[in-house]
Amino acid sequence: MAAGTTSPDSTGPAPGGRPADADVTKRILAATVHLVAQHGYDALRMEHVAKQAGCGKPAIYRRYTDKAELVAAAAMTVLQLGDLPDTGNVEEDLLEHALVNRANQQAPGAPATAGSVILAAFEPAVFALLWERFFRHRRDQGAAIIERAITRGELPADVDVDVLLDTIAGLTLYRQTVKQIDIPVEQYRAVIAALVAHPPRSSE
Repeated sequence: MAAGTTSPDSTGPAPGGRPADADVTKRILAATVHLVAQHGYDALRMEHVAKQAGCGKPAIYRRYTDKAELVAAAAMTVLQLGDLPDTGNVEEDLLEHALVNRANQQAPGAPATAGSVILAAFEPAVFALLWERFFRHRRDQGAAIIERAITRGELPADVDVDVLLDTIAGLTLYRQTVKQIDIPVEQYRAVIAALVAHPPRSSE
């Protein structure tokens, strides 16, 4: 799997602040990830984040306007965009792309952490922010893989890109994050091979 790279805007505030400011920001975001993992998005309170981070609430609000902005910034510290795979084979490219999703929803030694953060990312207010900062870029990568496959003749021109990508992403989200079942690489291979052999077609 290609080495991941964190997307832009992962820390929220503008660069160039004093080192002490950067340290406070890191503590705020780490505390947010921890508290979301422990208690979920709905139970998250700014005063709890401030206590855990060892700062005052004003320090949080100077950086993030509300809870959704804070959680979006915290999520960006654990999500990896990953590189665009280009193996020359659509099944291998889709597999590498899917394994970045799997890594994003895993946290070694604490599987609930990544899962809770991912679920919080789908809160409507949080998702609206993360779509522009992260998820849209992941989707663009997936679409680029399929476009190349169409050019190479591996997929038909009328393949339904959204359904194909959503099916692979949904496998990870539901089985790993919701049901907390580890997904072997061979299971991904089987699903991807079936999708490439019998791709969903656009109704347009």
